[in-house]
Amino acid sequence: MDAFPSGKQQGEVLAKALAGEGYFAFPGLLLVRGPDALSFLQGQCTRDLRRLSGPVGALFLNHRGQIEEGATVFPHKEGYLLAPWGTLEGLRKRLKRYIVFDQVELVDLPLYRRLYADGREEVAESGEGAHPAGVYPLYTLLKGLPLLSDIGGELPQSVGLLHLVDYGKGCYVGQEIMARLEGKEVHHRLVGLRGLSPAQEAPFDLLLEGRKVGEAKRVMETPFGVLGLAVMRKEVPLGAVVEGGGGRFRVEPLPFEEAAWSGRRSSG
Repeated sequence: MDAFPSGKQQGEVLAKALAGEGYFAFPGLLLVRGPDALSFLQGQCTRDLRRLSGPVGALFLNHRGQIEEGATVFPHKEGYLLAPWGTLEGLRKRLKRYIVFDQVELVDLPLYRRLYADGREEVAESGEGAHPAGVYPLYTLLKGLPLLSDIGGELPQSVGLLHLVDYGKGCYVGQEIMARLEGKEVHHRLVGLRGLSPAQEAPFDLLLEGRKVGEAKRVMETPFGVLGLAVMRKEVPLGAVVEGGGGRFRVEPLPFEEAAWSGRRSSG
């Protein structure tokens, strides 16, 4: 049967994105400029920007090492362009909180972050030709790519984002916690959820035999059934059935098998 019986065009777009074709576009970039732009950002994000030559993903942590914001950082002739993974307002507020004596200016620019389905990113003046924004949540869910709302308040290690932490770059907010955890095993990981019964909207705790073992971060009704993302304790095996939010879920690996969907048939 068709996976998108009432949304053929949406299904075609999703199939293209899953095949690595086309791009999504997100409006609003933040220019960080001024004499202290580099030193300021070095003290805020998890990446070493001293030899930045192309776009990199960066995390902005709190003093407990938990993720507050995320952005793609692009080099710019006047400083650095930040494309927020959440909202422009949220990223701006996070940065302004730490500007004291720094000679730094934050400027909103009417530009777009183009995120290609093959992983490339670039800055553009328009989002013309982009995939519909409404497809992006389902695309990221099937691919196992967390949104900022999925990872907020978590340690980078617990959600598979340790590759966005550059050790040895010097001090930044949350760096002390990252240094303490370097080389140590964390107790959580990001997993998929497949709904076995209806459930409430996430977030909510997940239980196994009455014990809390994780938290559902995102749960969606999709053409493939109810699917979600969760941060789960590592001792919970794939295939286990957990409960939460009034429903039951089977723990599955990421990406979901539906990430290989061709647009012709659902996998169910």
